[in-house]
Amino acid sequence: MEKKGKKYTLKVNGKEVEVSEEIYRAYIRPVQAEQRQKRRDWKCKLISGVSESGKRHYVRCSKRCDSCPYYLSGQNALGNTFSLDKIIDEGVELRTFAKDVEADYIETETTKEENLNLHKAIKKLTPRQQEMVRMIYFEGKTQEEVAMKYGVDKSAVSHAMQRIYTTLKKFLTKS
Repeated sequence: MEKKGKKYTLKVNGKEVEVSEEIYRAYIRPVQAEQRQKRRDWKCKLISGVSESGKRHYVRCSKRCDSCPYYLSGQNALGNTFSLDKIIDEGVELRTFAKDVEADYIETETTKEENLNLHKAIKKLTPRQQEMVRMIYFEGKTQEEVAMKYGVDKSAVSHAMQRIYTTLKKFLTKS
C-alpha cells in the first residue's frame, strides 16, 4: 500500500483507511474534477462581444475575484448584477410577499380568542360529550372507534355529535 514511502488514505465512515494508490486515484479523480469544475464555474463571465442578433457572447475571467473591480462592484460570479431592474428587464415577474404585520397580529389574536372560547364551551359539555370531542378531534379517532369503545352503533355516535355541535353553537353565540 505504500509506494516510495507515500501512504494513501481515504475517510470512510469517519475513519481513515489506508488504500492502494490505484484505489485512491480512482476515488479522488472524480472528486477533484468536480472541484475544478466548480472553480471554473465560479469565475466571472465577461462580455466578449455582441452578435448581429443582439445575443451576447461571454468569456471566462482569468483574474482573482477578490481583486477584480467587476466582482467588487456588486457583480456576481456568473456575470449577473444583483439588480431588481435587470431581473425585471429580463421578463421575470416579481410579486411582493411582504406581510401585513398588523393583519397577521389581529388574525393570530382572533384565533387565540376563538380557541379560548371554544375550550370554555367544551368544558360546559357533559363529561361523556367532552370525552367524545377529545377522542374525535384531539386524538384523531373515528366515530366507529368511539362507537366500539362505548358499545353503541356508529349512528348513535353521529347523533350524539350532532347534539354536541348544537350545544357548542349555543354556547359560542352567547359569548
